[in-house]
Amino acid sequence: MPSPTNQLALPNCPTSPSHACLSYKITVGNEISDDTLKLCADLFSSNYGIWGEQASMISKYTIAGKSVKMTSARLRAQCISHPENTVLVTCHLQVDPLESPQLYGHAFATVWKYGENKVGWVTQLVVDRRVRRRYIATQLLQALKFHTLFSHVNIIGLASSHPAACNALMKYTAGNTRDVNLDFIHEHAKGILESSPISYLKAAQLRGALFQDNCNNGAISSVFTEFYVDHDEPLTVLSQYKKRDQWCLGELLDGHEFLAIAYVSP
Repeated sequence: MPSPTNQLALPNCPTSPSHACLSYKITVGNEISDDTLKLCADLFSSNYGIWGEQASMISKYTIAGKSVKMTSARLRAQCISHPENTVLVTCHLQVDPLESPQLYGHAFATVWKYGENKVGWVTQLVVDRRVRRRYIATQLLQALKFHTLFSHVNIIGLASSHPAACNALMKYTAGNTRDVNLDFIHEHAKGILESSPISYLKAAQLRGALFQDNCNNGAISSVFTEFYVDHDEPLTVLSQYKKRDQWCLGELLDGHEFLAIAYVSP
């Protein structure tokens, strides 16, 4: 493991068919510059998605069909509220050796204690849509293992509306979204979210057959976040996972996100 530093370049890990000029960097929360935060906010705004039909329920500024936007201030509040326990992994692509590398993906993650356990939670994962399906999301999360904050993490988690993000998370444990331990999620999800220092996670409502009696809407492991983003693209990807029999987290409902949690040897 590299010596602990606030910012370091990482070797190619894991090996993948990604382009050779992709590079990955880890930055601890209190070293994230305003410029970097602005780049991450812009990447989110350009690539996360669009608001769904019920978006007006959130505010008058969230309009169906419009891009989901992010500001630097909101990003800092949501993902770096505890900078000493937060890391950012960025993926850059060197298109022209005479120009600065371009940001093509990022992952924010925060660590906290849950009883005798240590949780590592991915608060945001975004990859430029032009370079998706190149294992970038997987490598962003694998890179977390190189930072000392994650050296004793034994539970990893994420709430996301995108099946590929959930699958990338499960690869952190050398697994996939077909073999998720649902009993582990059922037993620990409530305690993990309640112990979280992240406000939107504390407010999230557990939904699906794992947490609700007589649940008949197809949801299994979800949280109701009232985040009414359009699900057309995630549902298309979800259908592909189902066809390959690689999915066990249930259906994706409006205003909900999948809840993926797994135990991992620290």
